[in-house]
This record gives sequence, C-alpha cells and structure tokens, in this order.
Amino acid sequence: MTLVAWAVFLLVTAYTIWDGVRRTMGAKTMEGFFAAGRNIPWWAAGLSVMATQLSAITIIGGVGMGYLGGLEWVQFYFALPFAMVILCIWFVPMYRQHPILTAYEFLERRFGPVTRSATSLAFLVSRCLAFAVVLYAPAVVFSTMTGIAITPMVFAVGILTTSYTVAGGVGGVVWTDVKQMVIIVVGITATLVLLLWDTVGQLGLSGVFEALGAAGKLNAVDVTNPEWTMQPAFDEPAKRTSFWSDEYNLWTGLFGTLFLFLSYFGCDQVQVQSLLSSKSADASRRALLLSAFTKIPLQLMVLFLGGLLFLHHSLGEEPLLFSPGDRAKVERLDGAAKDRYAAAATAHQAAVAARRETMQRIAADRPAPGDLVRFQGAVQQAMAAQAEARAAIGGKSDQNYIFPEYLFREVPKPLLGLMIAAIFAAAVSSAAGALSSLTSASMIDFYRRFLRPNADERSALRTSRIVMAFWGLMATSVASFLGDRPLLEQVNKFGSLFYGSILGVFLLALAAPRATGFAATAGLFVGLATTFAVDRTMHIAYLWYNLLGAAVCVATGLLVTRLHGERGAGR
Repeated sequence: MTLVAWAVFLLVTAYTIWDGVRRTMGAKTMEGFFAAGRNIPWWAAGLSVMATQLSAITIIGGVGMGYLGGLEWVQFYFALPFAMVILCIWFVPMYRQHPILTAYEFLERRFGPVTRSATSLAFLVSRCLAFAVVLYAPAVVFSTMTGIAITPMVFAVGILTTSYTVAGGVGGVVWTDVKQMVIIVVGITATLVLLLWDTVGQLGLSGVFEALGAAGKLNAVDVTNPEWTMQPAFDEPAKRTSFWSDEYNLWTGLFGTLFLFLSYFGCDQVQVQSLLSSKSADASRRALLLSAFTKIPLQLMVLFLGGLLFLHHSLGEEPLLFSPGDRAKVERLDGAAKDRYAAAATAHQAAVAARRETMQRIAADRPAPGDLVRFQGAVQQAMAAQAEARAAIGGKSDQNYIFPEYLFREVPKPLLGLMIAAIFAAAVSSAAGALSSLTSASMIDFYRRFLRPNADERSALRTSRIVMAFWGLMATSVASFLGDRPLLEQVNKFGSLFYGSILGVFLLALAAPRATGFAATAGLFVGLATTFAVDRTMHIAYLWYNLLGAAVCVATGLLVTRLHGERGAGR
C-alpha cells in the first residue's frame, strides 16, 4: 500500500461512516434506533437490501468463484425475482399491518410467545454464525495488506463494525449501504475495465470470449447432471456427483434457493428491518423489487470479473499459491514435503505454459487439432498442481485470496485504495446490519417481552447498546475459528441449516389457519433436527436444506395440529 492508496481508502471510508453515524446519532427511542423512525425512502431501503447481499463476501468470494467456476454461481440467483414477487404479495402486507419491530413479533400474534421466542432464538444462532463469516472476509484483505495474521485482523474489523453500529443504529446502516453500493459498483466497474483493457489488448474482444468459453467460464446454466464435473472444487480434483449432491445447477438455482431467498428476505431480521424502516407497504415492495431485478446483473459482473482475472493470469504468470500465509510456509519446508512441493511447482509451470500456448491459438481462431482438449486438460492440470502444492504445505483452500492477491500486486494505487474502501464499506454495512438485527431481536423478542416489559426508552436504548457490543464480541470470537473455507459457500450453508425451518413456521402462519402454536414450534424443532441430521449423515447439496427444512416443518406442524387439536389448543 502506497501513500496514495492509503489516502483514497481512508478518505472514502471516513466520509461513508461519518455520514451514516450523523444521520441517527441522536436516536432517542427504540423506534428511531431500530427502524430509523420508519422514514427511510424506498430506494434507500432497496439499496440497503442489495448491499447486504453484495457484501465483502460477495466481492472476495464471488471473484474467486468466477475465477474457478466461471458464471455457474449465477444460477444461485435465478429464483430471486420469483421469491421477491411472492414476498411482495404475501409477506409485506403481513408485516406492515402491525406496528412491529421484528419479524418474530408477528408470530406471537398468530401462535403465542413460545413460538415467537423459539423462532427468534433460531435466527439469533444462525445470524451470529453468518455474521462471523462477514467479519472474516475483510480480515482476509487487511491481513494481505498489512502482513498481520488473520486472527488480529478479525478482532480489529469486529471492534470497528461494532463501534460504528452502536453509535449509528439502523439509520446509519441503511445510509452507509447506499454509499457502499455506489463505491462497490464504481470500484468493480473500474477493475473490470482494467482487466478488459489487458485481455482484449492481447486476444481481441472475440478472442476473450473464445478463450473463456473454451475454459468453461461462460457456462451460466447447467440443466444436465454430468457424471463428472468440468470445474472441480479448488481443494480437490474432479469428483463424481449426483442430482442431489450437485450444488450449482439450474434445479438448485430454481428450487433450492427459492426457499433460501423466501426465508432470507422474508423471515431474517437483517432484511425485514430494512422493510420495516420504509415509509409504507408500497415502499417496502418497491425496495424488494429493486433488489430482485438488479442483483443478477451485479452478480454476473462480479463473476465475469473473476473469469477475466483467470485469463489475465493465463496470459501471464499465475501464482502457485495465492495466500501470503501459505507462501511463507514454503520457506520452512524440508524433506519429502519440500520435494512434493517442488514437483507440484514444476507441474504447475508446465501446465500454465501449455494453457497459455493453446489458449492463444484458440483465441486467434487458429487452433491445431486437439488444442481444445489440450487446453481444457491444462486448465485441470494447473488446478490439480495448485491443490497438490497446498497439500504439501498443509494448507487449505486459498480461493478467498485470489482477488486480494491481484489487487495488491497489480492494480494502480488509486484504484487499489478505492477497492479496499469498497470492501471495507461492504464489510461495515453488512456486519452492522447483522449486528443491528441481532440486537433488535434480542431486545424486542426477549428483553422487553420477558425481562423488563416496562423498561423506559432511555433504559432500553442503553441496554440495546450493551447487547450490541455482546453480539459483536460473540461473532468476532466465532470468526477467529473459521479458517480458510470458500466464503460464499460457508455463509450460505450456515443459513441453509436454519432458514428452511424458520420459513416453515411463517408458512404455517400464512397458509394453515388451524395450525397451533404447539404445532408450529414442534415443526420448527423437527425441521432443524432433520436438516442437521441430513448434513451430518448424507451427501446432499446444502441448498436443498432450505426446501427440506420448510417441508418437514410444515408437514410436522400440520400433523401435530391434526393430532393435538385446532388452533388455540396448544398456545
């Protein structure tokens, strides 16, 4: 980091945070602190919903996913517009007809306090785990930037985001999200143009797409279920898959993620608080629809950026190891491990050279017989050599370091400062949104419901800030134990373990008028138990957990209602 990069980063970050805090620094009531006085414009709420999704995890993890798998991850979002329309029709009116501050307050009106508390507790556990991943993402960048170990960086990011949210409340979160979106889009677009300029200059525009297509980086839709994957996980060679274990195809994107998005945007307090802070039900609907129809183009941009970075490294020199921590381990190798690493480095160098030569002929539309097969083989051999090198040093996936490594090594310093500011702003607002939702659920669903229902506003606000600091410390502690796993998969798997069952409770509230509170609570626990048992015992793609949890919860709720009695008997 040069002085110019530091200056751009610090100036952009300082303004973004200062402006967010000043907007709600004087919040005097719970309504003002957690719902921003319900005075947020629809477009700001919509950008906030998008910003929570387009977080530091999406930037860092999304570019890494695009580098390795091309556009296949975009299938994850195919169900998003359908989910948003469903939420606009049924969930928004459900929430906005009552003056509530959390999604789970509605459940008490329908099922009673036990169901409300149980569902809120499930949310708190899932969100704390996901929040930990949110904190880990920027820590990767700052660890790369400073050379400081990842754990101290996790605690530094956790303390900063917690302090910001304690001062600003939800209004600060929403307005920071708005500026974050602008910074992210500008930063990603500038980096995209930089990589296009480099790759098009060497291959031509048509050659770029020829090479990306040959490498399998443009396959956005997978309607088949191949016996062998073309793009393996970064840690291992290609592996056998089945319909239920293949994580990224059209069917998981349409059905598995439909239930994930219904729960995330409709039942997760992080998103619901943005809807509750809008001026009206129509404003909440417009906020959801704004996110529905802009998220996929933005995600495609991030994934395409990863594909261009793959071409950039294919035309130049691809690092054998992306993580600075892993590269430091190489110096300490000896004996068989050193020989194993040297053999992997030699194999990688040969594969990269073969990949470059064949790619240039394919891009120039002058391929020799068998070049396409040789090129695809070289792509796989390079990835296998990288996996072998990591195994030799005892390292894990370094997918999260692909984009940071490029930023710090090659990007012009002003753009580097802007991108670091974008990543940090994304981390601050996403973490702050999670932290605020954890606190609002704790305060509204437990503290003011059971512990001190008559607490005055001043006392409740003071306690809210203490609870917020507690959740910040908890999530930061969890983040320090996460380790290097692909961030996008990790955060969505944590959510998928809980989201389906939580959604099932709300579906019972909406569509089963005879369902009892006892039945809904039983459905929640049976759904969670089933999802966790499947995760431990069966090889099923985690995106199907959302459908599984919802189906089991609803089926259990209907069965218990039939056996236990009609509505009201179990409240």
